[in-house]
Amino acid sequence: MNNLKLLTKIFFCAFLMIISYSCTSSDEDKLSDNLFLQINVSGKNYTSEGLYSTGFSGQENCLDNGDLFLQYVGEVENSSLFIEVSFAHFENLIDYSNTQKNNILNTRTVDTNSVWAFSTDGIDSDFCNLNNDLSIVYEDKSTDTYLHLKPNAQSIHKITKVDFLSEDSEAKYYIVEGNFNCTFLNKNIDVPVSGNYRIKIEVLK
Repeated sequence: MNNLKLLTKIFFCAFLMIISYSCTSSDEDKLSDNLFLQINVSGKNYTSEGLYSTGFSGQENCLDNGDLFLQYVGEVENSSLFIEVSFAHFENLIDYSNTQKNNILNTRTVDTNSVWAFSTDGIDSDFCNLNNDLSIVYEDKSTDTYLHLKPNAQSIHKITKVDFLSEDSEAKYYIVEGNFNCTFLNKNIDVPVSGNYRIKIEVLK
């Protein structure tokens, strides 16, 4: 009888562990799903599915900050335009978890991701302060011209939510949500661009 009770308890505990793991995995899967970029260009809406683990690393040696990773957010392309959006974040947990360095309220919208061509000797202060910035590369395909943000026009990027997703022996994973609003200049014509996104980032331990 005691053996039967013991087996029953073992079975019940195992059942609870399976349910708990299943729920946890399900919750993580739900958070990992639905990565996207939604963008409006001059009144036209576009949607791009987000791709995790796509980006560029190697932005090292900033003396005051830390190594950066340029995370791909999404892109849209048709016969007249190409737009690629990326998000810069600290690559290493020692920097990412430092609330004084990793201030999500201090963000910008920039019009290039060619920041990797900047100096990496710690002298270039602009390069070294790109953390949490949103990069929007806009090409007018009809003229093969890359557009730039309108000088002195308001450009807004807000990180609205950061959720811890999971971790393993090498990294922690987060879901980041945000929105943006800016104006590009195509010759003398204003091109308003706005949107929101939901991405997954990896931060190395």
